[in-house]
Parts: sequence; structure tokens; C-alpha cells
Amino acid sequence: MTRTVDAELGAAGVFGAEHRRLLGYLQRARGDGPAPETSALRERYTDDVRATAVGTWRLRMVNEHRSSGVFAGLHGAMMECGSAFAVQTTVLRMALDEVHHAELCGRVVAAFGGAPRAEAEAVPASVPRHTGVSPLESAMRNALFVGCLAETVAVALVSHERSLATEPLVRWTLDQILGDEVSHARFGWTFVRDALPGLGVEAVVRTNAYLRVAFGYLEAAEHTFLPVADDPSAELAAQREALGLCRGQDARDLFADTVRTVIVPQLGELGLDAASAWSGRRRMAA
Repeated sequence: MTRTVDAELGAAGVFGAEHRRLLGYLQRARGDGPAPETSALRERYTDDVRATAVGTWRLRMVNEHRSSGVFAGLHGAMMECGSAFAVQTTVLRMALDEVHHAELCGRVVAAFGGAPRAEAEAVPASVPRHTGVSPLESAMRNALFVGCLAETVAVALVSHERSLATEPLVRWTLDQILGDEVSHARFGWTFVRDALPGLGVEAVVRTNAYLRVAFGYLEAAEHTFLPVADDPSAELAAQREALGLCRGQDARDLFADTVRTVIVPQLGELGLDAASAWSGRRRMAA
């Protein structure tokens, strides 16, 4: 069973007006300028590169939209553990960020001649309920996975894509997404840093065990979205890089390097044995 993800669905009417108002508020709060002109964009790239861009950004649209469900679920976890209203408000804003990202990705799809819609699995993403631990420890695990792991990797990957991109619309879009991903990662690190010390020594032991599973799941998920394909010709490679499309193997290498040199050391500073968890991660099928 599938659901339709459509960046243009519901653009009219009362709900459409409210949607535009809320997203416009986010853009003004960040000081975003207008999107670059796209009228001649399609003429600068080959059919193959345009098709790759449409497919890549359509998948990204689906994944960003799916991520909004993760943050919506995280809000429920934050309510359950009695976190401050300020924390809950931040999590809800991050859910809205992800809807905004999905819409931005849909605009890129449309700019390259594709329809900003796709069929995706019907069950939206959320966060797991960790049984046998307190609501705070459960929320901390989810904040750790979402912010310290997934969003920290996203910061590295989007930063690399942005460094490659020369096409104005793509670079502008990556700028909008990157700023939010940085704040999402920062949220996770801040929440874990504040929560973990009060949970006790046994919680640290349990979290180290959890990290083995979390790292394995993260690796499998990232490899699913970063397929390794044949190297294109030099001309096609240059066009792809202009659109921020890096080689799959380069992205996988960057993922592993980010875990080893950024995530593992920072988790170590929080008192977690992340190095052992990464080296002993549970291997999972993609």
C-alpha cells in the first residue's frame, strides 16, 4: 500500500493559504532571499543529467517529507518525558522545516521538467518506543539517533553537495536545507548532553549497547540512499557536480568519515564508548 507525496497538492484554498503563511514565516525568520530564475535551466544540461536530477530530488522530496513524521513523533516523546515547552516548540518547528524541505525539493524537480509527486510507502516514519527504560531515556535515545547521528551525517553530505553545486537554484536550495540541518543536529547534541548525566551509570551502559544497533541501522539506511553507480564521462560528471550530485562511493566514504571523525569523538566526550559501538555495530541489510 502506498501514499502520494505531492508538493503541489492542496496549494489552493484555506489550507493552502495557511501553508504558505507558515512557510513564509520560516523564510523571513531566516532571512532567505528569493529563489533564482529557472527559465533557462533545462537548456544547460543533457537529457540524462536532467533525468538524474529529477529522480534524485524527487527521492529527496519523499525522504524530507518522511522526516517530518520523525520529528512529529519526537514531539510526542518529548511530551511524555515532561520536557520544557521550549524543547517541544523547537521539535515542532523542525517537523515544519522538513515539510518545507520537501516543498523546496519539489520545486527543483519541477524546474528540471519533472512532476513534483511520487508514490511512497503508506506508513509514515516515526520514532521507536524503547521499552524497559524511562520516558526520558527513551526520548534521549531518539534525540541521539535523529540529531547526533542522522542529522549530523546530513550536515556533512549537504555541505559537500553545496561545495560542488554551481547551478544557482540548486545551490540556493541546498543553502536553505543546510541551515536547518545544522540546527537539527545541534538540537540532538544539546538534548543528549543535558539529559545523559542525570540518567545514571546504568543508562550509559544501555546506551552503549543501543549505539551498536543504531550505527548498524544508520549505515544500512545511508547505503540504501547512496547507491554506487558506474562512473560517468568527464562531461557528464561536470554537469552532475554543477547540480550537487556527487558520486555514490564518495558519499559513502564521507558518511563513514563523518561517523569516525565527528560523531564518535563527540559521543566519547559525552562519556559514551562510541568507538567500540561503531566497530562492533550490528550489520544490517539495506
